[in-house]
Order: sequence, then C-alpha cells, then structure tokens
Amino acid sequence: MGDSIKIGSLAGVPVRLHITFLLIIPVFSYVIGKDITYTVRLLETVYATGDLDVSVLAAGYTPYLLGAAVTLCLFAAVFLHEMAHCLIAMRYGHRVTEVTLMLLGGISVIEDHGRSTPKSEFWISISGPVASLLIGILSSAVAYAIVGYTPLLTGSPMTGLILFYIFGYLGILNVFLFLFNMIPAFPMDGGRILRGLLSLRLPHTRATKIASDIGKIFAVLFAVAGIIWLNFLLILIALFIYFGAAQENSMTELSERIKGVRVTDAMNGNVTYVYDSDLICDVAAKLSSEMVSGCPVINGMGHVVGMISRKEVDGVSGADAFTVTAGEVITGNLFGVTSDATLYDALVMMSDKDVDILPVFEGTEIIGLVSSTSVMRYSQEFGEITG
Repeated sequence: MGDSIKIGSLAGVPVRLHITFLLIIPVFSYVIGKDITYTVRLLETVYATGDLDVSVLAAGYTPYLLGAAVTLCLFAAVFLHEMAHCLIAMRYGHRVTEVTLMLLGGISVIEDHGRSTPKSEFWISISGPVASLLIGILSSAVAYAIVGYTPLLTGSPMTGLILFYIFGYLGILNVFLFLFNMIPAFPMDGGRILRGLLSLRLPHTRATKIASDIGKIFAVLFAVAGIIWLNFLLILIALFIYFGAAQENSMTELSERIKGVRVTDAMNGNVTYVYDSDLICDVAAKLSSEMVSGCPVINGMGHVVGMISRKEVDGVSGADAFTVTAGEVITGNLFGVTSDATLYDALVMMSDKDVDILPVFEGTEIIGLVSSTSVMRYSQEFGEITG
C-alpha cells in the first residue's frame, strides 16, 4: 500500500501502518475518554464490582490518556488477530505478503494461488476470531483478578482502577470483535468460515454464492436497523458488508471463469517494442499511441532484456523523463507465461510479481502480451456470451 509505512516484521511477515491508523488513534482516544463515565458503569455491570469512584479516572487528562492506552492495546489485539490468520495460512503453504493496520482494523494479504481447500479456508478464517476470543477471555480474567485482589471499593486506588478499566474494557471489546467477525457474511471471517463449511459439500462457486447472499441479507438487516434507530454506523456497516459480499462473489466467478481459458485467447498479438536506449518520454508517447499498458525492451542486438509498463513510466518524474532511459528503469528480470498457460495462471503471476502485464512465450519467442486489463475485458465479454 502506497499510503503505509513499514514498522518491522514478525515471523517473516512485513508489518505496516496505514496513514489512517495514525489518524484514528487520537479520534478513538477522544471518544473513549469522553464516554469514560458510561464505560465505567458498563464495567461495573459486566464485572459486578459495585459502585466505583469515577472521579478518580475522570480527573484532568486522565480519561484521554486511558483512551489512548485502550486504543493502542486494542490495535495490538487486532494485530494478533491478523497474525493468527497469517501463521495458519503459512502452515497450509500460503505466502503472506504483509499485514497492514488501518482505520477499520487490520488486513492480511495472503496469496491463495489455487492452494486453498475447504479445510484450509475454514482454519485460516476461524483462527483470527479465536485469537480475539482468547484475548477477550484473558483480559476479562485479569480484570476479575484485579477486582478480587485489589480494594477497588475501599478508597479506589488509582493503579487498581486504571488496570481494571484497561483490561476490563479490552475484554469486552475483544469478545465483541469475536462476535462481529463471526457474522456469516463477507468480508468478515464468518463469511469465509461459512464458505469453507459449505465447500465440503458444494462446488466452490456455489458455496461462495450462498455465503454472499446470506451476507447481503445481513447487510439489509443492518441497514433497516440503522434507519429505524437513526444509527449512521450501522448503515456504514451494512454498505461495507453488502459490497464486500458482492465483490467476493464476483472475484470468485472471475477466477473460476478464467481457469479454463488459455492466455492466447485474450492476449494482444501485436507486440510493440522499445529500445533500452529510448528516453522515458518517448516510451510514454509510444505506449499512448499504441494504446498498450506495457511492452518488451530490446537492446541494440535485438535481444529482449526486460519489460516496461506504464507503472514504471509513470514512476519517473517529469524532468527525469527527458534524461532517463528505458534500460535504466527495467530490472532486467524477464519472466512471463507460456502459450499453454491459462488466464488464471497469468493473474497469479501478475499478483506474485506485482506487475500489470506479461509477455506470452512460444519457446523463446514473444508472441503476445497479456495484461490484467485484457483479462478483465475478456472475462466480461466471455461472461456476456455464455450468460
């Protein structure tokens, strides 16, 4: 993600922070701090503590400092939720590209590459919610222990109240995250868990369609509830679920549709070449005039030395485009697919190599180019013909 920064790695998985994560910390800290009286009353009810001295926690900047502490601990729990997904995925042979913490929680980028089975999808999907549940149970256990061994009700010592507030609140939040993620609707984990179970008996596309439809039903229910209660958050969640369910179904249909289609059916057979000595400005003009997203780069001997795409061209700043050559931009690593490969194979390689276009080889000769755009276009046309 271009709007995120890498902060380290764990178990070989790069961990990144999205800019929205940095923006949401003060917002959450303020919201939690502002409602500290309500939250303490909730904790009193859940953990049966009796009346606590809220004034100790509500004094000065203490509510907002506690809000920041709870927010950071919550996102740490979200990170562990995502890492649970990653570790189980790696155990099943998947490659995990990165984990990114952002506004709505965390995202794990797990490459499927056709290795997924109903069993692996079930265990990968359920591992995250189980991690959240365990964190919630452990946090609540600590909160109960503090209630039992700290005289919260006699003098309300500051340290005891703070620890009880943080662990008690984390316990409730993580159990809520578990329940929310277990809703059987895409893009939540519950939708994937449901699909994994359905796939034991049904074809993958049929299982996805059923899980997607159930997700849309939940989305409608959330939307109706949001309208009745005038709750904008519920309406946002409804939109999030509805479009997530629709997208998952579309992507699954696309994957299944292109698994039996050869790249030669969708490739562009008119291959445009540029020289490694050509300036980037000239390459950009040629790509535009030929209306292609990339092309092979050849040297003075006529040998292909790499590929250049619009992504690399656009990455060169305006002034540099008149001095930098194509040979200085390409990596020199030439890879592609053979003519008997499928469009699905091509998309997998594009994802793996983080490119938008690939050459199609017949032996050592490039006979065409296939791009993500051409795959999508062919899939849509193919769907209209067969539909």
